[in-house]
Parts: sequence; C-alpha cells; structure tokens
Amino acid sequence: MGRIQAGEVLSASIEIAAPADAVYALVSDVTRIPEWSPETVRVRRLGPAGFRSWNRRRLGVWRTDATIVESIPGERFSFVVQAMGGDWTQWTYRLEPGGDSTRLTEEFRMCVALPTSILAFEWLFLLVRDRRADLRQNLETSVARIGAIIESGAARRRTGEHP
Repeated sequence: MGRIQAGEVLSASIEIAAPADAVYALVSDVTRIPEWSPETVRVRRLGPAGFRSWNRRRLGVWRTDATIVESIPGERFSFVVQAMGGDWTQWTYRLEPGGDSTRLTEEFRMCVALPTSILAFEWLFLLVRDRRADLRQNLETSVARIGAIIESGAARRRTGEHP
C-alpha cells in the first residue's frame, strides 16, 4: 500500500473507435470533466489557461484550481492542479492515432509526497485505505467513460440521430 510519492505516475489506456481530433476535442474541454471523472462534479473556466473544479467523494468535498500546461491538438492535453501553495498533481491525456481509432492514455503524476493530513482526510472522509489502488480504478473508470462518450456520439452521427 504505502504513501504516494512525489514523481509517482499511474495511468490507464483505452482504444477508442474515433479519430484523435475527436478525442482531443473532448478531453481538452475541461468543463466536461464531470462527465467522466469519479470525483469532479463541476468545473468553471478561469480564463484561457485556468479552471476551478469542485469535487466530491463519499463524505469528502473539496475545491481545486488548475492550470493548463500543455495543449497540442490531436496529441496531448495536460493540466496541473494547485493545492496547499504549489503544484499538487498533473493530469495528462496522451493520444496515439492508429487507423480508424485512437489509443487514449490518461496519466496521473503526483508532484509532491502525499502529506499525512491528506492521508487522514482520505481515510476519514473518502473512506479510501489504498489511494494508489483507488486512483488506478478511477483512471480505468475515466478512460472507459471517455470512450463511451465519444463512441456513442460517433454512433449517433453515423445513424443521423441527434444527441
């Protein structure tokens, strides 16, 4: 189990039956993060490179601010979440086009060692005993939801249905 360390990276990938531009259009629209995130319930833009998110998980409720640090259409989108006076985590979406599909990888990188106070918050309010395993599951859930959103939209376009 153990504490998540600074620099630790976790990721999950999925093959999506859609072009990279379509995948990028979704993951780079930060206001849509609540559609796939297990924890984010609302997002508001704070200018062209920043946003604020409101998060909820079990008994825990918290707010974070983030800065978009990389935006390469069709290839990569990344933002850093700030907390406690510095960069806290970095979330990156990598896209690898391949014929009629795109491999999407969502990556989480811990920028700082997880403080004891946050471990206590996670135990008491999120009811999470192993944050690493929990994050892995959240990443798998996120990429699966992104794939479903994109593929259901592509299916509607093919059949002429409207969302």
